[in-house]
Amino acid sequence: MTEPGTHSAGEGLSDEEMVETVAGQTDSASEHADNAGKDWSGKDLDAPAPTDQG
Repeated sequence: MTEPGTHSAGEGLSDEEMVETVAGQTDSASEHADNAGKDWSGKDLDAPAPTDQG
């Protein structure tokens, strides 16, 4: 159910426009890419330990 005054994500966009929008938000060449995987101090974060879900 949609709340009054709201709309679905991507409403009114074509598939191609949606792809371009998402690609721009996840572009590894973005100005913030070098901060990915770092904490607020700029230190590298450790990857989470693997879990056994078998």
